[in-house]
Amino acid sequence: MDKAVSEALGEFFSGQKKLNQLGVINSRDYIGDIGRYLCQQVYGMEVPRGRPQPGYDGTIGPSRVAVRMNNCPTGTPVRVNEPFEFDELIVVLGPNCFLRPDGVASDFIFYRFTPDETRERFKATNGGYIAGRQVFDRSYDKTLNIAAF
Repeated sequence: MDKAVSEALGEFFSGQKKLNQLGVINSRDYIGDIGRYLCQQVYGMEVPRGRPQPGYDGTIGPSRVAVRMNNCPTGTPVRVNEPFEFDELIVVLGPNCFLRPDGVASDFIFYRFTPDETRERFKATNGGYIAGRQVFDRSYDKTLNIAAF
């Protein structure tokens, strides 16, 4: 194995373990766990303890919120499936995400969508919707830099 790959894998799994110990990562869906954690920090989203609610990840006030995070550097779109059990969808684009708009220097970019906006802006597929770059050509809601904490 290449030394650089070996070191990068070691750093990756060490970081994953530390985030688990800190309570950020709680499942095998660690990107989703990180997205939920970021929404807790940025929006004060409350995440229920125990089993997650079907169709949404937490609440902001009375609003049921679904969170989708994407940090994929190549062509994996954001996916949302029907039926929509949320009042609001928050999409978090990470620092490595290919969907990021040009010129945004922040580590994380947050977009908010209503169910109707999701149906209008995302592309319909079998039983759901996907979002490519064209969905994120509008103004974002918030940004976050890791160094800000």
